[in-house]
Amino acid sequence: MSDSTATSNSSTPTTSTSTSTTDSSAPEGTTHSAVDIDRDGNVDVVHGTTADGTAINSYLDDTGNVVLVEADTDHNGTYDTLVYGGPDGTTIVESDSDDDGSADVIAKLSADGDVIQIDGLDHGQVVSSAIDVDGDGNFDVQLVDTDRDGGFDTTVVDADNDGSPDTVITDTDGDGQADRIGYLGGEPHGENAPSTAPSAPESDVPESDVAESDVPEADTAVTDPAAAYEPYADTTLDAHDAF
Repeated sequence: MSDSTATSNSSTPTTSTSTSTTDSSAPEGTTHSAVDIDRDGNVDVVHGTTADGTAINSYLDDTGNVVLVEADTDHNGTYDTLVYGGPDGTTIVESDSDDDGSADVIAKLSADGDVIQIDGLDHGQVVSSAIDVDGDGNFDVQLVDTDRDGGFDTTVVDADNDGSPDTVITDTDGDGQADRIGYLGGEPHGENAPSTAPSAPESDVPESDVAESDVPEADTAVTDPAAAYEPYADTTLDAHDAF
């Protein structure tokens, strides 16, 4: 994402430069410099390190509130993580794992710091999205763009709410209609198993090619539903883990 002291490629302006405080010998976990970019008398960017030596830049608004933080989490000299506020008190964490300047994973955290959505990106395009619909700590729905055409064609759900994905619904011909349904490890069962597979609320889920009303009967089984499933294994991202 960016590269500076780590170095910065970020679109956030950093060229300016009235340095109000500088201490090149400052210990880890302290502020190294504070900069007034637009020379209005207010600090705009604070550069420092966390206690573990992670370089961070914090960008402030005119009232002194932090609106964006970038961090070099792998200590390789390039800022790879952005953290900023989202709607409804959420926090957005963008991670560039291969240092190509584009986010590979975008996570959304609730106001309580719980991960409620993780999007996987390929060259800036969302190709998978795992969502915790009910906030119980388990991903209930995963949408996948298996052919990378810009539209989700596969939906994986935890239909019986037991914490494990079990149902795969697929649009095999790209017409926007579900054609096949299959199961991972057997059909959903138990008292929590619904008569139809649930879907995430429309406001929380990226647009999907799979229409709930068109989910076919179970006798059109997927030959290998596991082939479409891309699990996020034991994701325990916390708001503080960004640094």
